[in-house]
Amino acid sequence: MINSIIFSKDRAMQLDLLLQSIYKNAPETFNINVLYKFSDEEFERGYNILKEKYQNVNFISENDFKSQTLNLLNQNYEYSCFFTDDDIIYNSFNETDIIKTMGENPEIFCFSLRLGKNVKVCYSMKSENVLIPESENDNIIIWNWTKHYMDFGYPLSVDGHIFKTKDILKLSTNIAYKNPNTFEAALQIFDTFPKQKMAAYKTSVLVNTPVNIVQSVFENRKAELFSYSVKDLNQLFLTGKRISLEEMDFTNIVGCHQELELKIN
Repeated sequence: MINSIIFSKDRAMQLDLLLQSIYKNAPETFNINVLYKFSDEEFERGYNILKEKYQNVNFISENDFKSQTLNLLNQNYEYSCFFTDDDIIYNSFNETDIIKTMGENPEIFCFSLRLGKNVKVCYSMKSENVLIPESENDNIIIWNWTKHYMDFGYPLSVDGHIFKTKDILKLSTNIAYKNPNTFEAALQIFDTFPKQKMAAYKTSVLVNTPVNIVQSVFENRKAELFSYSVKDLNQLFLTGKRISLEEMDFTNIVGCHQELELKIN
């Protein structure tokens, strides 16, 4: 199994969608840890519902983000992956492909679940992505990230990137951060890391849905086509409403970040 850490704040309903997608499309692939934070008792109630539903998931209430993140980077697992709670695994995959690819190619820094040949648009920069693979087979592409820009030149993401645990633990130990956004930002000082390759499936298996925001550190692009208040979603969640993974439309994923309509029933 691959060790995974999901970062979540005030978004139990969207976290439920991510967990639905993991259990449907990547069953028995991840050891799942959720490091969560809530603004008030109403948001806490949402997480309590999830704790009852997903009893095999390790839920940890955040009180010291850096130390807890480092503790969750469990060296008993050779590989570790980060997610944020607005990610969705929309295509099924087999961890064997990932472990085999990274094991046979020690120059690979990370395996991205959010990238693929279909990822033509860089949402955050409002620009086109360009990919020049160095090698590919029926299922996997490999490229030199130091020779790319935009999403394909950005290995140190906390959105569905899989690393060797020993590599990412070493980097994460030697920087200062206090939440997921400052964590990812701080990691960028290692843009000369000697492992210069990235890998991904030919078609991405994960998409991030920026339909709201729970941080005030950066002015990230979000909610231009679809906008959902985290407070409103939480209230719906507490009344028994859920986002239906089966009713979501993933037919035209062209970015690793892409606004999607949430199908609530």
